Amino acid sequence: MSLHLVKYVFHVRRELNRALEGLSEADLDKRVAGINSCAWIVAHLAWQEQRYWLEPRGLPQVADLSAYRNGATLTNPNFAEVYPLWQEIIRQSESWLEGLAEDDLRNHFRGNKFFELENIGSLMTRVIGHYYLHIGQITAIRKILGYEVPGFVGSQEGAYYE
Repeated sequence: MSLHLVKYVFHVRRELNRALEGLSEADLDKRVAGINSCAWIVAHLAWQEQRYWLEPRGLPQVADLSAYRNGATLTNPNFAEVYPLWQEIIRQSESWLEGLAEDDLRNHFRGNKFFELENIGSLMTRVIGHYYLHIGQITAIRKILGYEVPGFVGSQEGAYYE
């Protein structure tokens, strides 16, 4: 059985999809009111997940997503190009995340000062918080563009604390 933090990482990924649901292709690529586009947000989250779950384990990058890292020059990618990359990165991380035991959450990836300071469990909490920050931005984009705003936090099914 997956750990609660792992279940919640999976839950917040579903929440991202729920926030994106129903937006037109044009609106997914649009930068609104100074907020990065939904396409950029997805690419940025893909960059983080690849950096946290694939690269430290020596797996090859799905794509060079450095253009979407923190502090990078603003770019505006195409959603149809970056969404499949995000899907592949999360697919490649799922079985590893599901296989983690409680003690694994206290472990650190080696070879990078940031990863030596943060353990795997704290990286998961960073991912969860980071997703919710960007889901909030997508919610603002939806509201500005006249879309219905999804209710706060969808079904927690599969993420219940046990």
